[in-house]
Amino acid sequence: MKFEFSYDGKKLVSEVFKRTINSLGMEVKSINEGTIELKGDIDSESSEKLADELAPFGISVNCGESKDLLGQIKSLIKKYVHDESYRDVALSSLLSKGLGFSYSYLSNHFTSKTFTTIENFYILIRIEKVKDLLLHEEKTLSDIAYSLNFSSVPHLSGQFKKVTGLTITQYLKFRNNTINTTN
Repeated sequence: MKFEFSYDGKKLVSEVFKRTINSLGMEVKSINEGTIELKGDIDSESSEKLADELAPFGISVNCGESKDLLGQIKSLIKKYVHDESYRDVALSSLLSKGLGFSYSYLSNHFTSKTFTTIENFYILIRIEKVKDLLLHEEKTLSDIAYSLNFSSVPHLSGQFKKVTGLTITQYLKFRNNTINTTN
């Protein structure tokens, strides 16, 4: 039997968090993109348990003050990509103002920890967002390129091929074939 489905990624992630946190006897106060606030404080053992429970879903947890600079940089880049209200703000400016360090310091720190550049990570996150938009929303390539700060559709297409090794058309055919053969 074959089923077709669609899902709201934010709602799905939110539900995974809620269920996992509740199963550990904790309560969620609020969930916003990239952050969760719990009711009350938890000890380091509970924090580690939460991180272990979320890891199989590809979710890593950084807690409060111990959240490292690298995690903060990655989190801000993801927020920048997923929130269109930042469209007219330069990424370097957002990172510098948001984290209180010069962009060159942040860039050097990021590269020393990840062996890639902030720009390459930013491109990777945008391409992941492109994949999501291609599969789950009715947007044109022009709309996607504009919303994710690509200068043009050919620029988007070139970056997509560079990151994935596939053209957008090849990717869509591959995904459709994969979905059809698994059901």
